[in-house]
Amino acid sequence: MRIAIYSDVHGNLTALQTVLADIKKQAPDLIAFAGDLCLMGPRPKACLELARAETDIFVYGNTDEMIHTPLNIPDDAADTQRQRLESFNEVAQWTQEQLGPEHVAWLQRLPFGHRVAPTAVPSDDLLIVHANPLDVNQVIFPTADFQAEQLGQVKFEQSDDDLRPLLEATTAGIIAFGHLHMPNVRRWGELILANISSVNLPADGDERAKYGLLTWRKGAGWTVEKRAVAYNTHQEKEVLSFIKPPHLEKLLASMLR
Repeated sequence: MRIAIYSDVHGNLTALQTVLADIKKQAPDLIAFAGDLCLMGPRPKACLELARAETDIFVYGNTDEMIHTPLNIPDDAADTQRQRLESFNEVAQWTQEQLGPEHVAWLQRLPFGHRVAPTAVPSDDLLIVHANPLDVNQVIFPTADFQAEQLGQVKFEQSDDDLRPLLEATTAGIIAFGHLHMPNVRRWGELILANISSVNLPADGDERAKYGLLTWRKGAGWTVEKRAVAYNTHQEKEVLSFIKPPHLEKLLASMLR
């Protein structure tokens, strides 16, 4: 069994087209999407329609939720925080208008997670979520060693004990997710944690679009292949400059920092 999983498209149609074309060449048994499809890009409707046509499994992410449920702005929020949250809500409102009621309703119906069972044993299952098994916001970070090697520094300290509240109730062989745009594979006991993102807005210094190809083999279990494909980033930036969604260039620059 081979499953291609992609995540974090964020409205980048050029990157999504490139990823789906590469996935087709791999001829997987299933294609899955792990959340964050439309928000933060210039062509949300086209991305949604293409993904629906080419993908078998969907779960929702935090920015999918933001499209139909605006971010709460605390009464005591500092001016900088308030402005940032208001900007996100304006981008979400613009995205909602681009999608139309039918597509927004479809996003609202997406499940939180999806299980693929290669055997009758639950500990062999693949669990697909956006960020972790409990919610769409808390981050599973790479190991300190991975960060030091890939980033030249350790930005996020997260021990195995820190992960316990997020993972101890989960029965699966592997969890595939996105959210943090830094593809990596980490182990927590016998559980494989496979961050397969991202199609867009990379956080690892590699501007190529990325996805994961997961393979189940009897007797060997799950293996994870990171796929990275180059796409025309200049073309997508030109589209972004032409369409000019509200606040988007400022928010994208902030996210990339």
